Amino acid sequence: MEVGTIWIIIAAVVILLEIWAIWHIIGSDRRAERKMLWVVFVVYAPVPGLLVWLFIGPRAVKGKVVLEEK
Repeated sequence: MEVGTIWIIIAAVVILLEIWAIWHIIGSDRRAERKMLWVVFVVYAPVPGLLVWLFIGPRAVKGKVVLEEK
C-alpha cells in the first residue's frame, strides 16, 4: 500500500468518527449551547476533539451524581 492511500483511509475513518460523534452530540439532551460548543470543538480540532469528547462528553461518570441541564 502506498503512503497516500494510508492517509486517505485514516482521513476517511476520522471523518466517519466525526459524523458519529456529531450525531450523538446533537441527539443528546444537553442544552443547545453546550451541543454547539462540542460540535465546533469536534469539527475544528478533529482528533483532540474526538478524544476529549469520548472521555468526558457522551456520558456521565459512573457513581457520580450528574446535574440535569434543562
